[in-house]
Amino acid sequence: MVLAASIALGGCTAATATGVASRGSTSSVTPSAARTSAAFNGPFGPDQACLAALKAEQALQARQGKDAGSESALDQDFTNFASALNSAAQREKDPATAKAMTDLANDYTALVQSQSGAAQLPDMSSVDSDGTAFDKACAAS
Repeated sequence: MVLAASIALGGCTAATATGVASRGSTSSVTPSAARTSAAFNGPFGPDQACLAALKAEQALQARQGKDAGSESALDQDFTNFASALNSAAQREKDPATAKAMTDLANDYTALVQSQSGAAQLPDMSSVDSDGTAFDKACAAS
């Protein structure tokens, strides 16, 4: 089995796959700098779903540095991130943003499930594309 190992997150939680590692090897992730200010959606206040996704991104980044040597811990980090994205997508009012969140969550879920053969390893260009779409959707908030 293979594990997509290097996923860098940027913006609201765009993900780009930057490599594939063999099962059992250590994984490394180079997270981007986290945003320093909250996203706002006009006069109505912050987009709560994107804020939740940003919080999930920050949690993922914090955990990955600690879990880089443990494949099972990284799998759990990715699973937690996908779950948080799905939860945010359910609360998102904009259908395009919700779809971008769901697509990226599905990529992370497939990534973890590919370890056991339960799913095919997602195409890294699709992960990159879904991450970019998500970044654009949250950047508009």
